[in-house]
Amino acid sequence: MKRFFYFLAIILSYSQFMGCSKDNLEVFNLQDNSPVQVIAEGGGKDLIKTNDYVQVPMKVKLSAPASKTFDVELQLNTDTVTKLIESGVLKDVITLPNSAFSFPNVVKFQYGSDTASFVLTISRTEIERVYGKKFALSYKLTNPGKGNQLGNPNSIIVTLDSKSLLTAADIHYLSITNSPASIILASSHNNYNTTPSGIEIPLGVSLASFPSKWFYVEIRGTTDSISNWIAKKILPANTIGLKDNEFMLPSRVQVLGNKSSADFNISVPWDIIAKNKDKYLAITVYLKDPTLHVINPKKNYTTILIDCANVVEFDVTQEATLTVNRDNNGGPNAGEGSLKFVDNLTSTKFLQSAFTGDLQCTLTFTRTLKIGAYTLTSGNDAISRDPKSWFLEGSLDGANWVIIDSRTNESFPNRIQTRRFNIQKPGSYKFYRLNITENVGDRLFQCSEWRMIEFL
Repeated sequence: MKRFFYFLAIILSYSQFMGCSKDNLEVFNLQDNSPVQVIAEGGGKDLIKTNDYVQVPMKVKLSAPASKTFDVELQLNTDTVTKLIESGVLKDVITLPNSAFSFPNVVKFQYGSDTASFVLTISRTEIERVYGKKFALSYKLTNPGKGNQLGNPNSIIVTLDSKSLLTAADIHYLSITNSPASIILASSHNNYNTTPSGIEIPLGVSLASFPSKWFYVEIRGTTDSISNWIAKKILPANTIGLKDNEFMLPSRVQVLGNKSSADFNISVPWDIIAKNKDKYLAITVYLKDPTLHVINPKKNYTTILIDCANVVEFDVTQEATLTVNRDNNGGPNAGEGSLKFVDNLTSTKFLQSAFTGDLQCTLTFTRTLKIGAYTLTSGNDAISRDPKSWFLEGSLDGANWVIIDSRTNESFPNRIQTRRFNIQKPGSYKFYRLNITENVGDRLFQCSEWRMIEFL
């Protein structure tokens, strides 16, 4: 009897199990075979902003929870937006190029979910370029997987306001660093640097907001407005524009990653300045076509005005008589005698043997004059003979001397290299004495040329 009841219990339990399993399977199969509709919904609000882009979350919904995990494809539909704008259906919006956007090719729906999201990434620079305007884009859903269907709508137009994506303070505006929308006057040793070949006016590019990754910005020079500004008396009447072959300007400047500025120069040779010594030279320098970010239209240019009469310099070495306390073994007129030091030829040189660090070279002028700079040119052979440390003195009477410039540990890496030294404490003197206290280490001293430059 016990065996009978035990056997009966097993049969009943099995029957109940089979009944439950059948019901569950029926429910499962019903859900599994029920297609859903995929519907485009639009954008979210939680933005992510970086140096390079702005990310906007977008949503896609289903008519019911997904019975299976599946994908639906995404396509950008720019042509639709363009046609709607052209036909007047869409108003007060613009389009951005396809390259301004990036997003995934598919959206994945998980089992049991009724929404999914993807991230629309928009180029920050493209938003900056249209700041203040609204722009529209359209995306459509295609090819839903696992037998699911496209719902209505399956394509949607999204309108975004650039002011909701960025604030005015966020914009990377590019400006000329030096006197934007104004005039830089190069005169009397202000606003320029001197080199052996000419003058250089330092300029720069500045990036507003926070630093970015590296990019380029084009640099141009123009004289188109010069005559108009002369007529308006903004520039002196005797101003002429610099011609293309009369100045040197880089065609573009690179702003390095995580930097907010970059420097560059405009250079004008001495012969151009000397040729126009009774005039002003002018040119407007402006920024153009950055590879990232936008130009500030109110601060993208500056005008350079060169006062040639107060910039021009003269090499007056030939006016002076040179004497030295230690000369070449062959005397001042020898092939490498001291007179070669000031013959205005870099192919010759002054060579002094048994150098002991007390060499004095004196230039005596017939008038009192203000020497503002001088140049030294290295010799043609052993670098160990080059001057390394020296000081320059000035005197009115040849007896009482004042140190006006002092240099230590200088070097001339190249042969026949001319280096310019602006005098630290310039004054007006009749006698100038160069004291060579140290060379690089050789027992011989050599130098190809010493030139003296008068400042007006």
